[in-house]
Amino acid sequence: AKIFQEILPKGVVNVVTGKGSESGNAIFNNEGVNKLSFTGSTNVGYQVAEAGAKRIVPATLELGGKSANIILDDANLDLAVEGIQLGILFNQGEVCSAGSRLLVQEGIYDKLISRLKEAFSNIKVGDPLDENTQMGSQTSQEQMEKIQSYITYAEQSNAEILTGGKRITNDGLDSGYFLEPTLIAVKDNADKLAQEEIFGPVLTIIKVKDDEEAIKIANDSEYGLAGGVFSQDITRALNIAKAVKTGRIWINTYNQVPEGAPFGGYKKSGIGRETYKEALSNYQQVKNIFIDTSNELKGLY
Repeated sequence: AKIFQEILPKGVVNVVTGKGSESGNAIFNNEGVNKLSFTGSTNVGYQVAEAGAKRIVPATLELGGKSANIILDDANLDLAVEGIQLGILFNQGEVCSAGSRLLVQEGIYDKLISRLKEAFSNIKVGDPLDENTQMGSQTSQEQMEKIQSYITYAEQSNAEILTGGKRITNDGLDSGYFLEPTLIAVKDNADKLAQEEIFGPVLTIIKVKDDEEAIKIANDSEYGLAGGVFSQDITRALNIAKAVKTGRIWINTYNQVPEGAPFGGYKKSGIGRETYKEALSNYQQVKNIFIDTSNELKGLY
């Protein structure tokens, strides 16, 4: 905001602080606002879209996700382990495009899970201002408790917690909202751990037989924001990437975002695209002006 203040005319950018339910509603329902853009949960996205519809105002929505990260049997496991961590631990998992569902082909399942358990157990959780920290705290007590409720559900259901799942209170972290990186194996994609957006460092793992099943499970979601495919066969990976109904999909990496790449979702993950040049058209209107320079009657009447 300070930079905008220095380089833009007064009033071009206005920062309004407050709760979304108060300041957000005031903005979305203001007659002086003729374009809406929202990043957040799908539930609030409904409200924003409704506010726009009532006033016939367009809305760009970047909403929730339950993105599938698919690891095939010919994947480079070093890249896969790193990509999986980038997908679910970046920003403590509080990322709409997080790779929160892990689909692993059965031939490499045991080997990959063993490596992931070790990798997740060794993640240094702590003060985000410490350069040695790899993962910080959740943003609020409310969010931490929401995540913990899913972990409690996993403990009481048929799911298997492979590692993590506890709050961290040692080493001076007792006053923060620190959670262990968590791996949970489920047997069915219908499980709510595989369907609902947890928005935290909790990775739901499902074993798959082949490419076809991986695609089917990846698409069995109300969301379609992002995803990943790890394979050394690029043609194979591309075929899967094209078949998965999602707005962005990485191959052999995750959460690597080049400048100018379009971002947005399918299904209940949103409407429209952002972060690329053409997205500016979302904030423009087209006008056609026609001038007849012939100065001749058309002879129709």
